[in-house]
Amino acid sequence: MKKIVTTLILIFGSFIGVHAQQNVAAITVKCPPCRPIASCDQCFETQAQADANCNSGARIKGNGLAEELSALSISIYPNPSKKGIFTVEGEVPLNGNIKLFSPVGSLIKEFNVSEAKSFKVGQKLGLTTGIYILLYTDKSGKSITKRVIVDYQD
Repeated sequence: MKKIVTTLILIFGSFIGVHAQQNVAAITVKCPPCRPIASCDQCFETQAQADANCNSGARIKGNGLAEELSALSISIYPNPSKKGIFTVEGEVPLNGNIKLFSPVGSLIKEFNVSEAKSFKVGQKLGLTTGIYILLYTDKSGKSITKRVIVDYQD
């Protein structure tokens, strides 16, 4: 009797699952015809309204991706470090803050950097062997994350 009930539950459950999948697949979401310009999960009557009201980074005019990446380009050396000290160097002067996180994600130290071409991280921190995360955020709020490795073994 238990086998029959179990079999019926499995068959009924699979029928419901297939039926639910078919209904979800048939759903389409479209802008209403009165507002034909879709942008940022909202609808606007004209493209000008969409451009003016959209806060998406894709619509912000200004520097292209290549310029933004080169502005945030940093080098970290030596990596891996045998002494637990790293030099962070930017193509443009570093102006923001640097955070160093432990292998488990807790903040070890935060450094404020102002107009420096290079900056040393790790002095007097006593970092143990492991992988750390370094987060650089410039004054405008743009961030870049790098993995740094401390390896005292030789």
